[in-house]
Amino acid sequence: MNEVQAISREESSVALRYVVDESPMALDQCRQESGPLDYRLDYHALLSDPELEAVHICTPNDSHFSIASAFIKAGKNVLVEKPLTLKSSEAYQMVQLAHDNKVVLCVGHIHRFNNGVRELKRALTTGILGNPYYLRLEWTGLMPPQTRRDVITDLAPHPFDICNYLTGRWPVKISCRARGYRTLNNEEMAFISCEYEDGLYAHMEVSWLDWTKRRDLTFVASGGIASLNCLDQKALLQQKDKTDQVPIVPSNTLREEIKHFTNCVSQHIMSKPYSNDSDGMLGAHVVTCLEAARESLAKERTVRIQFPLSREVPLPQ
Repeated sequence: MNEVQAISREESSVALRYVVDESPMALDQCRQESGPLDYRLDYHALLSDPELEAVHICTPNDSHFSIASAFIKAGKNVLVEKPLTLKSSEAYQMVQLAHDNKVVLCVGHIHRFNNGVRELKRALTTGILGNPYYLRLEWTGLMPPQTRRDVITDLAPHPFDICNYLTGRWPVKISCRARGYRTLNNEEMAFISCEYEDGLYAHMEVSWLDWTKRRDLTFVASGGIASLNCLDQKALLQQKDKTDQVPIVPSNTLREEIKHFTNCVSQHIMSKPYSNDSDGMLGAHVVTCLEAARESLAKERTVRIQFPLSREVPLPQ
């Protein structure tokens, strides 16, 4: 919310009008932090507001589909925090709804706006490290026991999306093992392995039980190793005879994510061409990966997955 207000001070076309939350206590806290705005406990009246052009949905994961779909059907542009939905069928349905209603749909894959990730991709595209072998991603931290969400759905979207952003590929096989300790029916840690058609391999650790908060990425290739701390946005390139720190100016990832969304909306309204770097189809593909991970966990075997042939063509319903 503060980021939207900061953007509105820079761009006259952006203004924060409404804040909606079902918790009166949460609304009171927002009011203290952000001052006089229109605070509401229910969003339904906003669907028919002709002056409302865009919404940012940061609600519990299991409510994303119903709320986002309602705004899309009402002709509003939508930014949904990850994951786009909990089911791939709903995710692709939402992509189709956005297409049919001619609105912008963005997903909050925030690390696409992380300058550390961006600079690492730039370095990798030069071929400086040679042929890629595998990626290792550690997404850990200590969280209280959760009853409404699990660690796979909540943390794994980031590693899946970063792997795609860096390599331009989606996995063809996924294997997952996970467990909850404090909440036996709700996974609190998981190890996820991904195989790609050309032999690339990715291994992900996600955990709410580790006292150390890590958002670390290691990229191992034939000519060296790249490592990135996504929190500090610091990266190293290691080769046989040298180690270089990648020059990075850290970005405010949330602000850049929201600014990208508002730029897409502005260009769309003016009927100008634009590039949606976090579009709904990317979000739907990530949900497909999450679904495959949960299927692998349930069946205790590796699962093969498929995606639509084009980012512009949703799967048939």
